[in-house]
Amino acid sequence: MTKRLLVLGLICCGIFLIVKCQLDPEKATDSQIQKSELSYLGHHDSVAYVGINTCKQCHRDKYESFIRTGMGSSFGRGDSLKSSANFNGHQTIFDEHLNYYYRPFWKGQQFYLQEFRLDSENDTIYSKEVVVDYIVGSGQHTNSHIYSLNDHLFQMPFTWYAQKGKLDFPPGYENGFNARFDRIIGLECMSCHNAMPTGFVKGSKNKFATVPQGIDCERCHGPGGAHVKKIQNGDLTDTSKFIDYSIVNPAKLSSQLQFEICQRCHLQGNMVLKDNKSFFDFKPGMKLSTVMDVYLPKFEGEEDKFIMASHVDRFKSSKCFQQSESYNCTSCHDPHVSVKETNSQIFNSKCISCHKSETICSEDPLKIKEKEDNCVGCHMPSSGSIDIPHVSVHDHFVRKNYTSIDTSGIGNFIGLIAINNEKPSQKSKARAYLQ
Repeated sequence: MTKRLLVLGLICCGIFLIVKCQLDPEKATDSQIQKSELSYLGHHDSVAYVGINTCKQCHRDKYESFIRTGMGSSFGRGDSLKSSANFNGHQTIFDEHLNYYYRPFWKGQQFYLQEFRLDSENDTIYSKEVVVDYIVGSGQHTNSHIYSLNDHLFQMPFTWYAQKGKLDFPPGYENGFNARFDRIIGLECMSCHNAMPTGFVKGSKNKFATVPQGIDCERCHGPGGAHVKKIQNGDLTDTSKFIDYSIVNPAKLSSQLQFEICQRCHLQGNMVLKDNKSFFDFKPGMKLSTVMDVYLPKFEGEEDKFIMASHVDRFKSSKCFQQSESYNCTSCHDPHVSVKETNSQIFNSKCISCHKSETICSEDPLKIKEKEDNCVGCHMPSSGSIDIPHVSVHDHFVRKNYTSIDTSGIGNFIGLIAINNEKPSQKSKARAYLQ
């Protein structure tokens, strides 16, 4: 009997120490932390989203900073507060294939798009005016526009390209492919450009019972219902010593799982859902490949051609990423602070922290001055993308030597590559090509 009690006691002590180690980030190994990530309460479907206004009650400073970021201002009402456009009252675009003109204009605070046709005498022979209900895009690069018809959302045939101050068709509407007012805004679009839950009506293609007003805290931290309930019950966790499993703090995740959160939306491509999965199913702390495989087309000799939201794909090609076990997006980017408010010296200091022996740049002093003594200017230069016109974005393929970047044309097609999964199934590959 004594032996049995002794054995039982040792087993209980062992379990206690294992659990203690898993909950204590200072003592847990990487593998233990990764296993414990499966324990986040927000991964359960029963945990509700609470919205950014609930989060800001306790995290006001983070809220005030975050809403000024591109993510925080990713979506909004179709009003002058959200729009970054300056049409000067006369800008129009013309579709020579369908013979339609488009003119955005304001009536007070209400935003409209007029579609019209002219005869040979320049008299209007057809006119249609549609209200702009929503604007998608922070305005740093673009504003695109959405209208609602009985809660069904559709894209409108005009985009404001903020960097060039230019009005033009949205990507994919050019060269005779103008969808006019018929391109649906479905869950795949909304699940990256807006908060979760999206308000999407399951079973529909593009019906939304409610529409959030921008990416919020729970996109990166997961649903907060369990966390709010825990705090309201007075159950507090000393997060300097332990992990609070009622909410995901990405800083407590392994480097790879932090990366997974970013690549959910900064890895644009052909998304192939796994069986019985939907765009609702990925949550912070999970591997993206358990929900979907993301494919990108590869072309011969096209190292310097990339699409707009290919930050992850490009970054994975960098030695900075390949030769480090912990380097990821948040090594340089604070998701709570706008890149427009981040001093270039902060980015430079990140470079120098790894390249201490190379702090004296060997480049020509005139070129260093031209780039304003900024590492990013030479090693991550701005470039156009092959999928979105009139915009430039920093190439996240960090390299020492750049040749001139050419984004025109496409080389011979090699195939579709699953960027987030080294071993996709044959079924997944087939779906990617069919899509």
